[in-house]
Amino acid sequence: MGKTLILIRHGQRDNTRRELDNGLTEKGREQARSVRRFFTDRFQAEDFKSGLWLLSSPKLRCVETLQPLAKALERKVDIHPGLDEQGVRESRASFDQRVHGFLHEWTQAKIPLTILCSHGDWLPAATYHLLGAASEQKKGSWLELEWEGGAAALRWYIPSFKVFYR
Repeated sequence: MGKTLILIRHGQRDNTRRELDNGLTEKGREQARSVRRFFTDRFQAEDFKSGLWLLSSPKLRCVETLQPLAKALERKVDIHPGLDEQGVRESRASFDQRVHGFLHEWTQAKIPLTILCSHGDWLPAATYHLLGAASEQKKGSWLELEWEGGAAALRWYIPSFKVFYR
């Protein structure tokens, strides 16, 4: 039986002081609400009754992106350090190993539906490992993969929720 991985890039962040772990702007909060609306339109409770894993990078903007969905589903968001963006002193090889390590962990997990929120460097690395091609996800976007028989296939890509929700 297959499983699903949904990769979400965090919503627009507050950049007033980039060195801080700022949360979302109002636009970012709207993007987060759009993620919730799309999920609740797309999935029924029986689609994830046997398991749902909500995961976030430790950064506040990622946690805040998943909060509306977590609240609607009455679930908690698990913080996973493996989903963080590349560190200033982290080599590209080390970063790539960390991404690959998380994906290995995910493929071994028995949870049928995983939703994670990460960053503009982490997500292309993950899609490269899974699909053999990197994707550039815009803030607040949704990329949905199906994992079956040891291989990933693209199911949905929503670059902007403006198409669905205005």
